[in-house]
Amino acid sequence: MRKNKNCLKRLHAIPATMNILLRFVFLSLCCLPELGFAQNLGNGFYDYGVACPKSSDRGIVATTGAGSRNVVLAWLFDHRGGYALLSIDAATGATQQFSLPFAPGDAPYASILSSKNRLYGYFNNHFAEFDPVKNAFTFSQKGFDLTAMSFTEDDNGRIWAATYPNCGLVAYAPDTKELVNYGFLNKESWMQYPRAIASDTKGWIYVAVGPTETQIIAFNPQTKETRKLLNGAQRQKGWPSLYRALDGKVYATASTEAGKSIRLFDGVADFTDQDFKVVNEKPCIAGSQTLFYKKFPDGSAIKSLDLENRELVITNTTGEKKLKFTYTSEGSLVMGVDVTARGRLIGGATFPMRYFIFDPAANKFEDYGAYGQFNTSVAFKNYVYFGSYPQGALVRYNADQDISKGANPVVLAADKQNVHRPHRVLALEQLNKVLLTGTPEYGYTGGGMLIYSNKDKTAKTLTDSSLIPDQSTMSMTALDPVMVLSGTTTAPGTGGLKKAKEATLYLFNAEKLKVTWSGAVLAGTQTYDDLCKVGKVVYGIADSKLFFVFDPSSRAIIYKETIPDDFGPVVTVQSPRVFVRNPSGNALYLICKKGILKVNESSFKLEKVAQSPVAIEAGGAYYNNKIYFISGSHLCSYQLN
Repeated sequence: MRKNKNCLKRLHAIPATMNILLRFVFLSLCCLPELGFAQNLGNGFYDYGVACPKSSDRGIVATTGAGSRNVVLAWLFDHRGGYALLSIDAATGATQQFSLPFAPGDAPYASILSSKNRLYGYFNNHFAEFDPVKNAFTFSQKGFDLTAMSFTEDDNGRIWAATYPNCGLVAYAPDTKELVNYGFLNKESWMQYPRAIASDTKGWIYVAVGPTETQIIAFNPQTKETRKLLNGAQRQKGWPSLYRALDGKVYATASTEAGKSIRLFDGVADFTDQDFKVVNEKPCIAGSQTLFYKKFPDGSAIKSLDLENRELVITNTTGEKKLKFTYTSEGSLVMGVDVTARGRLIGGATFPMRYFIFDPAANKFEDYGAYGQFNTSVAFKNYVYFGSYPQGALVRYNADQDISKGANPVVLAADKQNVHRPHRVLALEQLNKVLLTGTPEYGYTGGGMLIYSNKDKTAKTLTDSSLIPDQSTMSMTALDPVMVLSGTTTAPGTGGLKKAKEATLYLFNAEKLKVTWSGAVLAGTQTYDDLCKVGKVVYGIADSKLFFVFDPSSRAIIYKETIPDDFGPVVTVQSPRVFVRNPSGNALYLICKKGILKVNESSFKLEKVAQSPVAIEAGGAYYNNKIYFISGSHLCSYQLN
């Protein structure tokens, strides 16, 4: 809990005995926002608490612990990233939570339970070993790359990990507790995802990399020789796969989307039309962040593990048993906040993917399961439209209706390929259309625009070739009922290849679905983070640090100013809600990471409003003379004068 420095100010004049009692009561109440008490952070700032007080798992395994008792191990993830390992007794539901031997952050993207019953993870630039029998982390060391994307165990019991984003390779010897760095195996101009790794009986290690151009790499630990096994047309966009078979060989495909099967042995690739699929795979309890190994050695199994409801279900020959368990969490990461026509705050949270509704009058949260990660939103009349990752979906919430699974919110349309990671949604009243934009699927460059017609209940997508080639639309604002000013980002889809040299502003006719003008008005800019029309001009943010004013009639920048260092940069989440305007439209505020600024209507100069006592990570909505924002997993506000 964050400390409330002001909650005892009125107690100084109370007699000593009563003072002690009331201090205890007041302090207890002020530290419990879930009971309806916002914490006064001072200087006009308030903290309403955690919006979604839940964590998600990043890999689950069934195994045995001390005394051969069945235990469930799960990596825990909240707004801080990976922060702990949870151990649950499968007979009683009793839990032990083990803090990481390094700082929380990043996330487990792969893990392995070895043949010696050790669990391994490598994330936040640290490699770690956990022994469930000793109930302790028994090894930890700073790594040589950010995070492991895949693990395997060779025939000698060594643990191998392939790492992101530079395709590094490390090996750990459990007996000597030595972590060896073999360096980077493959150089690319894009971030590499080595999502599969395996070894053959000759000791060669094979790593499969994607998604921009697939590659399979063979590495000999004895000679340090590296071989790249795919060339030319064999390198495809997508995700290659491989696995170790009982015959001692490794079998692969160049891409999960298409390609011949490949037999790998002694560092050589044998391409064949034969479909190996998965035949006689050598057992290995390893996988991505979705790893869920359910079987205990005694034949019982995990049926389900629900961190959101804190319930574990175990099955055996006599039936199933439901167990309640506990764990601590600082809550899931909140992507942003909006306000409904009914005066409720609403926003999406991720890991787990949920959304919340906050009643300011009662200081009360409710949270619900979401259709993906609600990246971006816009409130329009009695609706709130969300853009959801990874489905690239347009989701509509009706503030006039009760929450109903499948009916409210409702998924209107989706385009995973072109708006895989949504960045902006815009509602156009006269055309009765909603526009959704974002970056494309993993490994691709150039995002599109999904156009949904509320009248016809139909959706259409324009690809980047019809908008700005090799770029994605990051920001939009309506200039009139038909014309939209949009700003792009040169960033590709996750893991993709950046191709454009600078970002662009463009005018889009939403009736004719056509770009009518485009220009790189700020040389060298990579992202137009946010745009907001005010009067006859448009306010904008470039590269999170430059405020500018654009005149659509002359198509020129008429003012620009760098965000002051003691406030900036502006918030930089996947859909930055930088600009917040009061309903009368006579004041426009900027949400920065360290505080709040205001635009002077006459001079356009930025004026300092207040520095925040907490880090601001996402914006931004106005309601009842307050500016609401997000700090990690917390909903906070600033009281305007």
